[in-house]
Amino acid sequence: MSNWHQHVSLKKGGAGMSNWHSMEVDQVLKELNTDPYRGLSHEEVRSRLEKYGYNELKREEQRQPPFWSLSNILIIILLLAALFSVLVPLIFRVSIRVSEIFKHQEMALNI
Repeated sequence: MSNWHQHVSLKKGGAGMSNWHSMEVDQVLKELNTDPYRGLSHEEVRSRLEKYGYNELKREEQRQPPFWSLSNILIIILLLAALFSVLVPLIFRVSIRVSEIFKHQEMALNI
């Protein structure tokens, strides 16, 4: 292992450790002051909970507008294409029907 990989930047208590992926398991266990078979003592768990808190991400509730997905141009294009694929055949059928009606009216007037 190179010297670069062995270099570990630590904050007090081991919380700011970097390069976890390149460290040996024994080195990580030593830095975290824990045993791989017994884990942490109850006192150590309590101490770390007080110092670092629970291992959870803080959620910030974000309100999204009702049509938030319309902010993406690809979604807008997809919706327009869907609308176009529904309206074009409908308009085509209506125009054929209207032209048939006019033809029948013309034929009725000519007779």
